[in-house]
Amino acid sequence: MMPPAQQIPAKHTVIPYYLIAVIAFLIVIGLCIPAAEVLTGHHFHPKILAITHLAVLGWATMLIFGASNQLAPVLSEHALYSEHIPCAVLVLLTAGTSLLVINFWRFSFGAAIFTGGSLVLLAFGLQAWNQFHTFRAGKESIATRFILTAQLWLLLTAALGLLLLINLRYSFLPASHLEYLKVHAAVGMAGWFLQLVTGVSSKLIPMFLLSQTTPNKLLSYTYYFFNGGLALFLITGIVAGPAVIAPIALLLILAGVIFYSRYVYICRRSAMRKRLDHGMRQTFLAISLLILPLVLLGISVLAGRRLPDGWGTAFGYSFMAGFISIIIMGQTFKTLPFIIWMHINSPDEPPELMPANLYREGLVRLQMWLYAPGYLLLITGILLGQVRLLYAGIGLMMLAAAVYAGHVLYIISKLKCKWKLTSAIPHL
Repeated sequence: MMPPAQQIPAKHTVIPYYLIAVIAFLIVIGLCIPAAEVLTGHHFHPKILAITHLAVLGWATMLIFGASNQLAPVLSEHALYSEHIPCAVLVLLTAGTSLLVINFWRFSFGAAIFTGGSLVLLAFGLQAWNQFHTFRAGKESIATRFILTAQLWLLLTAALGLLLLINLRYSFLPASHLEYLKVHAAVGMAGWFLQLVTGVSSKLIPMFLLSQTTPNKLLSYTYYFFNGGLALFLITGIVAGPAVIAPIALLLILAGVIFYSRYVYICRRSAMRKRLDHGMRQTFLAISLLILPLVLLGISVLAGRRLPDGWGTAFGYSFMAGFISIIIMGQTFKTLPFIIWMHINSPDEPPELMPANLYREGLVRLQMWLYAPGYLLLITGILLGQVRLLYAGIGLMMLAAAVYAGHVLYIISKLKCKWKLTSAIPHL
């Protein structure tokens, strides 16, 4: 069903984000080739820092911002607060990310990298402002709470990141820089990505599956366990507390994941639509793969510093290249065709096409047949220190990214087409 006109934001608030994110995704995997030799080492390396920030900011966050500009009016049942702010956010985030990535790669900590960090923080602030006012004027739900809280954690992540950049130049923080870096990464992963994905998927999964049961009480438990664990981790990370607090914080976040997984299971079990398309299959694959970074994190917390350097890199890549990237790649072909469909059809006329007509299911299947084994080879190569496995994994992931990028461009190209299918049918 076509949503009301006021819930359909202008194309410039959504489509450019997808385009830039796709380009960033291709560059991220491409940069892994010259960086393959260092991926098995310590995660605090210039090339790893550059690739990680491009993946986080240019790929995942960029695409999430674009999708959020479309989903916020639908979830809140209210028009986007401003259609001008997304233009400013796009420019600031693109410029800031570019400055950060280039200077991380060079390991240069001059005015350019501080400017980049400041631009990213400003972009996040504007996005949060737009999202907050959109949801405040509309309908409130547990999904809304997740999304807005995730925006706050994202702002905190960016502020901590800028502080750490300054510390690398002037070294004024009392504890080790790497200890604060752990806090920065944890807040970004669990506070921003995990919480945002939980909030959005809590609406999209029941909607796409036509679930008859949506146990929102489980989502409330998830929300409080996530944020309780994050708050505890943040406090002990900044103010050095007892060593036992970090495992407790991890257990709280793990409990939140269990409640969320239970929610997804009940939605799946009560679904009227039993047959899953490949976009939804990839979504469930991504959720199941969340266990890998959690296991790696648990082992790292328990083992302390006795593990090889590559384990830290493997944990970060298992989260970003696995859970986050796979769920984004799957949901792209659930959300983008719908977005394009709204712009090529008129709300006042019966649609000649449906969203399912705008993409190719076989290409979605192909991208995951390539990406999933490539991802597993990548993580295995990092953990075992085998560069040949890394190159094999990167090669498969690059092919998958090329299929994904071409498919996204194919869908967006429909905006320029005038669909007149009925004219091709002889009138009797």
